[in-house]
Amino acid sequence: MTTDFNDVVKQGFVKIRSRRFWVYQKYWLVMRGASSRGPKRLEKYSNEHAANTHCYHKVIKLTNVRNVIRHPQQERKCAVTLVFNNDSKMTFVCESEMEAGEWYSVLQTECIQVKKKDISFAEPDLLSHTIHRDQSKKFHVFLMPSPSFSFSGECVLHITQESIYLQDTLDPQIKIASWPLRVLRRYGRDQTWFTFEAGRMCDTGEGLFKFRTVEGEAIYQKVHSAVLVIAETQNQPVRVRTIENIQNLTNNLDLAFFTVSLVD
Repeated sequence: MTTDFNDVVKQGFVKIRSRRFWVYQKYWLVMRGASSRGPKRLEKYSNEHAANTHCYHKVIKLTNVRNVIRHPQQERKCAVTLVFNNDSKMTFVCESEMEAGEWYSVLQTECIQVKKKDISFAEPDLLSHTIHRDQSKKFHVFLMPSPSFSFSGECVLHITQESIYLQDTLDPQIKIASWPLRVLRRYGRDQTWFTFEAGRMCDTGEGLFKFRTVEGEAIYQKVHSAVLVIAETQNQPVRVRTIENIQNLTNNLDLAFFTVSLVD
């Protein structure tokens, strides 16, 4: 019997510490979303072949997850921790920081954000010009290395009606950088990325910033709706045009990019 991949959200090799022997062992971890076959859960297999043939495995239900923690590199490299309602924890170590960021993003989305009633796709039309000024939204993302910026890794994008703020994951009070929306040159998204190009007037200076995320569409809509409001209040049209040769800007990422000319 082979594994049904219809409800698989993510899978891959991770290392989990044995409670009996206190050493890390390698497993094939499969995350499944809620379906007719059962609730959202993690399935732990001895290897990939065992998962494909649906051999014996341990099931960790995700319905009672209280928090998902992405550890800083200096504290615990490539590690993600699930905290359950009964205060028990499960920590696993991935093969790379990028892989850990991807696991964190999908777990955060499936276990935490779907519980909230104000998630982006449950809001009123984000392209509406009548958005209240105090609306804002935070997204957990992974900032890819950029030649124009020294910081990279797990972080929080806080999007308001005026700016994009980059905040520390563990302490949201720590602001790493900010970009006023009126000086963004262009922005775009696909299923796994959100990217924008900052102008000269930003604190970081000119540069292209790429964020790995499973909420690229929601981030894009939030930014675009705020830009439209800025353009309307300044009586200044937003010039939107598709960029054909986007590969040169995004290392062959196939994104739908647009130029936004307000101030630069």
